[in-house]
Amino acid sequence: MSTHWKKKLAAWVHDPAEKALVLMRDRAGHEQGTVGELRQRLRIQDGDFDRRADHLAAAADRPNWPFRQGERFPAWATVRFTEQPQLIHPLSGARFDLLKLTDIGVDHIKDISLQHFQRLIQAGGDDPRRTFLAFWRFGPEGRLADANLGALWQELPADTRTPDHTIWAHLDTVSALHTALDQGDEPCLLALSFGPVQGFISQGRSTSDLWAGSHLLSSLVWSALREIASELGPDAVLFPALRGVPAVDAWLLEEGGDAFEELFQELGADFLTRRDDTNPLFSAALPNKCLCLVPSRRARELAERAISAARRRALDIAHEAARRVFKEAGCEITDTTRAQIEAQMAAFPEAFWTAARWPVGEDHRDIETASQRLQTALGQIHPDLQKQGVFTPATWAALHRQLDLEGWTFWRPNAGILYPAVHELTERHLAAGKTIRPFEAPEQEGHRCTQCGEREWLTPDQELLGLNRRDRQQQSPWGRLAEKRRAWAKGGEHLCALCTAKRLWPTLFTETVEQHLDMDIRRFVVSTHALSLSTTLWKHRNETRRSPDQSCRENKLKQRLALVKPEPTVLPRKLARELPHQSEDMQYIARHLPSALEMLKDDAAIQGVDAEALERDISSVFQPRETYYALIQMDGDRMGAWFAGNEEAYTLRYQDTWHTQIQAQMDRVARKKRALHDYMETRRPPSPGRHGALSSALNHFSLHLARYVVEECVKGKLIYAGGDDVLALVAVDDLLDAMQLLRLAYSGLAPDPAMGLDAHVGRLLEGIDPVQDKLLLKDGFGLLHGRLMRLMGHRATASMGAVVAHHQAPLARVLRELREAEAGAKAAGRDRFCLRVLKRGGGAEQLTAPWWPLGEHRIPRMDRATLTLMGRLRDELAYTDFSRGAIYRAQLWFEGLTDHPQDKHDPRWRAQMAGALAQQFTRQAGSPELAREIVEFVCETIDPEHPRTAIGQFLAVSEFFARPERSRHEKEALA
Repeated sequence: MSTHWKKKLAAWVHDPAEKALVLMRDRAGHEQGTVGELRQRLRIQDGDFDRRADHLAAAADRPNWPFRQGERFPAWATVRFTEQPQLIHPLSGARFDLLKLTDIGVDHIKDISLQHFQRLIQAGGDDPRRTFLAFWRFGPEGRLADANLGALWQELPADTRTPDHTIWAHLDTVSALHTALDQGDEPCLLALSFGPVQGFISQGRSTSDLWAGSHLLSSLVWSALREIASELGPDAVLFPALRGVPAVDAWLLEEGGDAFEELFQELGADFLTRRDDTNPLFSAALPNKCLCLVPSRRARELAERAISAARRRALDIAHEAARRVFKEAGCEITDTTRAQIEAQMAAFPEAFWTAARWPVGEDHRDIETASQRLQTALGQIHPDLQKQGVFTPATWAALHRQLDLEGWTFWRPNAGILYPAVHELTERHLAAGKTIRPFEAPEQEGHRCTQCGEREWLTPDQELLGLNRRDRQQQSPWGRLAEKRRAWAKGGEHLCALCTAKRLWPTLFTETVEQHLDMDIRRFVVSTHALSLSTTLWKHRNETRRSPDQSCRENKLKQRLALVKPEPTVLPRKLARELPHQSEDMQYIARHLPSALEMLKDDAAIQGVDAEALERDISSVFQPRETYYALIQMDGDRMGAWFAGNEEAYTLRYQDTWHTQIQAQMDRVARKKRALHDYMETRRPPSPGRHGALSSALNHFSLHLARYVVEECVKGKLIYAGGDDVLALVAVDDLLDAMQLLRLAYSGLAPDPAMGLDAHVGRLLEGIDPVQDKLLLKDGFGLLHGRLMRLMGHRATASMGAVVAHHQAPLARVLRELREAEAGAKAAGRDRFCLRVLKRGGGAEQLTAPWWPLGEHRIPRMDRATLTLMGRLRDELAYTDFSRGAIYRAQLWFEGLTDHPQDKHDPRWRAQMAGALAQQFTRQAGSPELAREIVEFVCETIDPEHPRTAIGQFLAVSEFFARPERSRHEKEALA
């Protein structure tokens, strides 16, 4: 084991971190400076590093370069990074020309780098495993290196000629390949998929169940990946990227002890200090699909170990949850209960795996033999696959042949260029395996679980399973539990092993975090009542004109609430920060009113509580009161195509990834060399570096920006954020802002203020913390709390479903509507949102529209954004004398117009529609110009099939957000 980790260290330090800054400036050569010192300190020998790993990684991530046998590269093919520093976004192709770095001395940067890594060496070099983990996790952290380079340290390129992937990505790939090649083996891509996802997460009665389902599944994925990371190293996991994931950091803390804790503290790691549910460990950050680079001969063993670990962990959680439930109910688990748990958890989570060899062979330069092996394997799935992807005739012709360029040999491929085909083979096999789902129906005799309806509810006595609802409520442990712990079981609920584990997961996980970090953490509880009331509570805190007896009414409401004995509720973080400035009575009301309403909804006859009197007291303090909340579900578009790299919209040409100096020279020669021209135009296939860039971009968004937007910028609660998927609760008055901010943060886009940036969104982008903590977005990057994060870039798009619902609407129905809304946004053409308003009386309004048109350099035209225009109409209705009745009268008048696709192109129809709407607006003191702008916008930007209906939907949805209970200010206050 020690030898294994020593070899990994040898591979990981084969290039210095500061390579780009010392290349062609250090006479000793970049491999003799910092690298030489570290190798000596770590007692690494020449034979500890297999150079094939470096060659394969280089070929997979970038082209080889012109050279003559025994000669150096030509001058035009070398780039001095300190003189011409340039970085290229690996996903969007955006170029960043930096200021010259010539004032950074070679000896100075080498000293800083050496001191940084020497500090990370564990046990004086006698513990290669912990040393490797320290290098992998803390090496890229510029804040620890103190290199005076700011965020540039983490973005230093591996190759100055193709500065689109970092030195850290290259070191990770080389290390993982070296491990896979060790002892004469071949590399192998291992894909794992766990589930069920949507079905498991959505089976819940509360938003707490939603969080528990997503977080529990994410935790089980980590249990599986931990087996591979512990054995081969975290670098072996290509997707998701594990560096910086909170659960992985917690594992590293266990592995590294006090030395690692000190380093995490220097980084200001939130998971060590946050004492509530905003602790990053409460984020469900890992997706259900994983890709690892492993030795071929160990692929099956590692896959089975990973799956077994996940299922073992799930079974342990189910046993502990059942034990807690029965103990609270005053009875013990019996053999009957244990048998139920074993049977119901036997195949959870569902797991699929597949592995595909990366055919390196004895000679990794034998490209023909290796490619033939892959083409044969792909042909066994479908003959057409032999001519797709990297084997598309034009692409393969450009990639695998050697090019002669004015006497210089330009292209000498090796098996590294076959990575895309190996990835394609892996994905195809996994998809095929998942279509053949073995199903063994467990024998279920009694009544089913009241939550999922799939399995028997847990019982200490088999005879109880056949009782009717009334009798089992009286005789089963679940009836007694509902009286003692309503958070664990509500009246009438009887849960199976899996739903019990999900229900108790917030409690069990909180205790686990408290034990490992030695701190008290508040239990994670969230409710739809809290989100709906947050709008009212937020407005109430701003009220300046209170009646003399306002304090008396608040005190009376507090006393009435105390009779219900509600549990405190987690409020949106933005709102919770304001509570210390309120009276003690108001603080109590804000914390307890949501859960009190939840209890009364389930049982209106709580002893000693007059529900009608309580409602009157609430109305006396809060009038009007918001009763609606919003759910958001966002999903990145075409993520499969992003990872497969098989569509032009999501790939870059080779010439797009070259430094400007190289690109200019290639352009000159390509005019005479058709083969070079073809190569330059070839779409760059997927690579480990690209997959790492995708994964880290998604991590940055889901781990940092999604939570910041939802919980800091607006009044919301993040339920799930894993990769490109987001599920969040949001207060209705903040919904439009939250939707736009999430979309901007996903791609890392900054609206141009000169284009009419919505004032409120602009304020939110600057954050609510001091200036140094504001969120900055630009050209595919984000800066937050001093951390630079590479995001998806302008080529990436996302679709979103949003549903506004009454807080008493069945959650199952709201989630169904939410999924349909997101599907509707994608079906309409992607890069769109679908917003549904589910009214209490049963009606519904819906609007599906694109986010915004793009201006120059693909900057969002926020002055032409759909949600910006909706916000303007909302504000006109809410803050002026403009009556909302104009909307209803206009809709009635619209009934007389046609509603055909060609109408939106007919100037006469548009003029008639705009004129009628402008007349109604004018009669109600509204802006006729805004009326005409709405008609033009809907017809041109939204481009609906039924323009009259679309205009009516736009008006109706905007009007809903202008109602007094959710408008940000009262009309009279504004006047």
